Parts: sequence; structure tokens; C-alpha cells
Amino acid sequence: MKKTLLRIFFIFLSGLSPFCIAAEQLSFLVKTLDEMIENDKVYVEMKERNIEGLKNSMKNNALSKDNIYYINKSLFLEYKSYKSDFAISYLNKNLDIAYDLNDSLKINETALDCAFLFASLGFYKEALDAIDRVNQKLLTMDTKFSYYLCMRNIYGGIAQYTLDNRHKESYWEQNRIYTDSALMITGKSEHPEYIRLEEVLLREANKLDDGLKLNDKRLEGVIKYSPQYAIIMFQRSLLYRKKGDIENEKICLSLSAISDIQSAIKDNASISILANILFQEGDINHAYTYISFALSNANICKTRLRYGELVNVQTIIEKAYHEKSEKQKQNLRKYLVLISILSIFLVIAAFFIYKQMKKMTVISASVEEANAHLAVLNKQLLDMNSQLKKTNSDSREANHIKEEYIGYFLNICLGYIDKIDNYRKMVNKKLQERKYEDLLRIAKSTSLKEDELKELFINFDTMFIHLFPNFVEKFNDLLVDDAKIILNKGEILNTELRIYALIRLGIRDSIKISNLLGYSVNTIYNYRAKMKNKTNIPREDFEWAVRQIGTFYKT
Repeated sequence: MKKTLLRIFFIFLSGLSPFCIAAEQLSFLVKTLDEMIENDKVYVEMKERNIEGLKNSMKNNALSKDNIYYINKSLFLEYKSYKSDFAISYLNKNLDIAYDLNDSLKINETALDCAFLFASLGFYKEALDAIDRVNQKLLTMDTKFSYYLCMRNIYGGIAQYTLDNRHKESYWEQNRIYTDSALMITGKSEHPEYIRLEEVLLREANKLDDGLKLNDKRLEGVIKYSPQYAIIMFQRSLLYRKKGDIENEKICLSLSAISDIQSAIKDNASISILANILFQEGDINHAYTYISFALSNANICKTRLRYGELVNVQTIIEKAYHEKSEKQKQNLRKYLVLISILSIFLVIAAFFIYKQMKKMTVISASVEEANAHLAVLNKQLLDMNSQLKKTNSDSREANHIKEEYIGYFLNICLGYIDKIDNYRKMVNKKLQERKYEDLLRIAKSTSLKEDELKELFINFDTMFIHLFPNFVEKFNDLLVDDAKIILNKGEILNTELRIYALIRLGIRDSIKISNLLGYSVNTIYNYRAKMKNKTNIPREDFEWAVRQIGTFYKT
């Protein structure tokens, strides 16, 4: 996996645009994709660990139904392109919660999620049933836009796959109506989904250069190899396909497939299309590997639509693969007979020159063996040096944080010991002087706790900024212009920054954050949701990007 990540990193360090990579770079990408497929289990295990962490947070008996709803929402997002049946299960749980709370907004939100998911899986009847639950009177501008997009997807899918030619055109007409409604309702040319829809319409109208410009705009600010990056690169490949630019289409499909695997996304379109192209070009081995991998993923994700598309292609490729294998076996048998005959002649010839060449052969073999062994050792040494540099870099950062915080908390503890001893002396003095009313007044006052909390936050803020001096600047880089945080005079961090400082230090659970900062869990959820709505990158990538501030993978 480390070699694969180094391959990915090298592509962008090279300073070359991924859309101008020559045949050598395309070959390089295919090799990277092969390694990603071999290491697929590693990325699946990472996905499962994230899911397990969310499930563990459900074990808190003090969680409200609102808390459970948002955790279920996070689990749905983890599962929707990974295991669709699990995603549907968590959506159904959220529907029950929304109805129990009589929360129409949650009902609308969950129903739309259900409809989008069912439509992507090819379950159009279920998608229509789900969207019937939506109360259109309560839709906001954004949710109304999502509603029209969902209806567009549903009728587009029905029109594309229906066998009823009598109604096919009416389904396409519904698709066009909802497309026009979506374009009219938003009125915001910078809305990501609006730009995506515009790109689709440009592609359908064969305005491909304009479509590529819009795709460039969508790529701005998107983290490479994130789930959003995979989608945008796949849609870019469709533009190149219409242009007839097969090389750039394959590059985009390869980058999209690599991104899918790295994010453990099992609903793969890119790799199956790439397999079909390679099959047409005669690369049967890669085509067979990729289509088998895609079919396996479709079974895991339970994507009926994708599975139906893959089965026929897989049958054709598998047949060609077996025919090629059989032909290779036949050729191998012929070569084996020829080699056997040649070997007999070689043995006879070797018999006559064996004695004369014996010493030289032994010496030559020894030198070659030593050189080969030396080459292997050199390669191992280079790999070990590379790994050691990476390990040392990670260790230095971890040790630095550890040393700084150990010293910081030792000083804090010593300070508190002195304060407690001074407090004891003061209480003892008041008791000796029989000033009981003073003691009672002091005991009732909360100012001591408030002062200590302020001092704790100041100490935490100071230490954190000492460790990550560019945190506020890099955090603001992730926000849209009118949402950037401007600290008041004397402030080191404010509440929003302090929450994300804890997330940067590895504390991701909202319940733990609320306990550390003295806020309710709902307040922490609201702060996190508010900041995600202000980001200039996809919402699902925001907290991941915050955790990379100050590390090797710069944002």
C-alpha cells in the first residue's frame, strides 16, 4: 500500500497535468491500479474501523433520539456506496425516529436520501415510493433542488432501462421537465450540483470543450483521490469519450477507479468501463481482472443496476480470457516440445565443451549470483531508507507533541497542587478565625471554576498554537471567503477553532468534545454542522482535511 501511495504522490509532484500524461504515465497508472486491487482489503479494513467507531458511539445510553439520528445519518453515508443493504437499514431507522419525533424536516431529508439511493441502485419503484413521503410544502430552496434532481434521476433511469417503448418518450419528457425545474429553482450558478447538472447538459448537447471547462471548475478545491474526486473524474471521462479521446478517457477512468478503491467504494462504474475499453484494445488479462473485481464489488454493494450491466460484459471477457489461456497453453506445449529437442542437442554440445569451460562457468556463475544478490540488497536498502525517513518524520511529530504536552500538563498539575495547598491554608485560617460566613460565601461562588476554566482554555489554546502555529490560517483556507474566522483582540482560539483543534489532536467523538469543553452534545453537533456548511470543499472531506493540517499530506 505504501508503494501505491508513493506512486500517487509522484504523479502530482512531477508537475505534469494528469490529462497530458503520455503513454508511459498511463501505463504507470494501470500498474498503480493493479496494486490498489491487490491491497483492496487494506482500504476495506480502514472503512470498517470508521464504521465500528460510529457504532461504538451508539452504546452511550444517554444519547437522545436526535443524537442517534445523526449517528445513523453518518453510518448511512459510510455504507451507501459500500454496502447498500446496510445503508437502507439505517435510513429506515432514521425514518422511524423522524416519525416518532414528528419532525417533518427529518422525514423529508431521510425520504430524499432513500429515493436517491434506490434510484442509484436501479430500484425505481422503491425510489418513487420513498419520494412520495416528501412533504413538498416544507421544502427549502436547497431541498427542492434536491427533490427535482432526484425525480430527474428516477425518470431518466426508468426511460433508459424500460422495455415499454410505448411510454419511454413520456419518461424522457418527465426527465426533461424536472431538469428544467432544477435549473430554474436554484438561480445560483456557483452551486456545485447546478454546475454538475450544467456539465451534463453540455455533454448531452455535444458542447464538450465548454463541459471540460466546467469540469475544471468543479475540480478546483476538491481533494485528490477523495470520493468527490472519483465522481468528477468519471464524469470527465464521459466528455473525453464523446470527443473520441480514448487516451485521456482511460486516464480519467484509472484515476477515478484508484480513488474508488482508496475510499472503499464498491459501486464502481469507472473500472468496468475501463475493462471494456482494454478488452476492445486486446488487453484481455487486465480486462478480465478489472471486470471480475467490479462484479465482486457489485455483489458486495448489492447494486442491481451495476450487476446487470456487468454480467453480460463479464461473460464475453471471461470467454475471451479462457480462449486466450487455452491458446497460450497450446503454444506452450509446442514450445515445450521444441525446447526439449533443442535441449538434447544442447546437452550433446555441452558434453564436448564442459571440461574446457568448467572453471570459467563456475566463476561467471558466482559473479552473476553475487551481483544479483547485491542488486537485491541495494534495492532493499533503498526501500528501508525511504521507509525510515517516513517513520522518522512521523515519529518526530508524534514525539514533539508528546513532549510538549507532557511538560505542559506537569506544569499545570504542579500549579494546581500549589493552588489547592493555598486554598487549604486559606480555609484553615478562616476556620481558626471562625469566619464561617466567609467560607459559606466562598463555597457558594462559581467564580473559581469559571476562572480556572478560562485559564485552562487559554493554556490549551497557547500550547496548541505553539504546536500548530499555522492552524488558524490553514483552517480559514478551507472556508468560503465570507465565513473565514477573524479572532477578537486577545483571542488565541474561539469555540469553533477549539472544537476543530481537538479534532486535529485525534478526538473526533462529539460526546468527548462536549465533556472537555463543557457544552452539550447538540451544541457540538451544531457547531460542526455549521462549519461544514461553510467549507469550500465537499462537506464529507472537511474534517479529514482539518486532521491533515501540519502533517506530510498538506491541504
